[in-house]
Amino acid sequence: MPLQEDSLDNPTIEELAQSGRRLAILCDSCGRFRYMNLARFAADQRISTLAETLKCASCRSEDVRALAISRDPDTGFWPAERS
Repeated sequence: MPLQEDSLDNPTIEELAQSGRRLAILCDSCGRFRYMNLARFAADQRISTLAETLKCASCRSEDVRALAISRDPDTGFWPAERS
């Protein structure tokens, strides 16, 4: 599952949408992985700053990461959400 976080890959919400990728939240405490609606955020906001304002909806931890996710290059599918 391609959940790599590249330190140089810090697009704005607008750049993320234009690139065809999706925004996801990954909780380092419980492992929950969910996609998020881009419309909730300002177009000029960088994804690196999103985690500062987010909490895991499952365990309420603030130990979360916002990730730019691409389709799997081999299958064309999006990585599956998990709880």
